[in-house]
Amino acid sequence: MKLDDVVQEIIDESKVVMLITRPHLRAMLGYYIIKKILELPDTEGLYVALNIPHSTVERKLKKLGADPSRIFFIDCITSSIKPVETTERVIYLDSPNLVLLEGTLKHALQILSGERNFVYIESISTLLAYNSYQSFIKFLRMITNEIRLYGLVGIIFMLDKELQDVEFSQATTFVDDVIDLRDIREEDLRSGTSS
Repeated sequence: MKLDDVVQEIIDESKVVMLITRPHLRAMLGYYIIKKILELPDTEGLYVALNIPHSTVERKLKKLGADPSRIFFIDCITSSIKPVETTERVIYLDSPNLVLLEGTLKHALQILSGERNFVYIESISTLLAYNSYQSFIKFLRMITNEIRLYGLVGIIFMLDKELQDVEFSQATTFVDDVIDLRDIREEDLRSGTSS
């Protein structure tokens, strides 16, 4: 199945999905998926930046021809490095503390006004580095339910072998589908074939 078909199915069915990929392709694959979603009219997104500052994400999306002004960011990186001012489209947190992140996400979900909106969470491993596994599971349950209640598309990235088998099985109970994208190659994304 082509990546474009996978993205279209996620959107058409308003799925909450966990995408499994190889570490070196996570960012590029994420930008490609967001670009494809933003090609649809009346679409907005909420991007939870855990590893890459929102300014870098915006630059990369612009380079691909996507419109980052249709994305609201929760940036959990930048304010830990330099002073920042919250803007209309960016809320800065100084870490991915799940208590702060949960409240911020609930607020941000109410702001999205498009018809085909999405929530994109960069990486499970960063959340686990700052929080206990039990807190993470509670957060995952809460956020996936919130995404469904608002009728949004949810995209959560997980790197290959990021969780042990038991943890993986438990985490996947909260999503509609687990999609293995480990066979996608960098050349596919660069050429736009995405087979």
